[in-house]
Amino acid sequence: MTSMVVVCFDVCEKKRLYRVARELGNFGVRVQKSVFECYLDSGQLAELQHRLAKHIDEKEDHVRYYFLCAKDVQGILVDGPGRVTCDPTFTLL
Repeated sequence: MTSMVVVCFDVCEKKRLYRVARELGNFGVRVQKSVFECYLDSGQLAELQHRLAKHIDEKEDHVRYYFLCAKDVQGILVDGPGRVTCDPTFTLL
């Protein structure tokens, strides 16, 4: 089942930062400099984590994954430009 995952990262070195952001762009939509909204199933999440592990330094860098249920997604508020991303294949239960 696909769910919304908000991925936030803090990468210390510019080259690694660029690579992490590029990989995340393959899986979701950038909504802030270090925040992506992704709609992932368990296989896609595992693939994303595998790809990111190649680029981060576990002693310096951080990646966080926040899993949002349907109620959480409906409660997202955005101030300023932009909107909550949506996946046409994602079904809120």
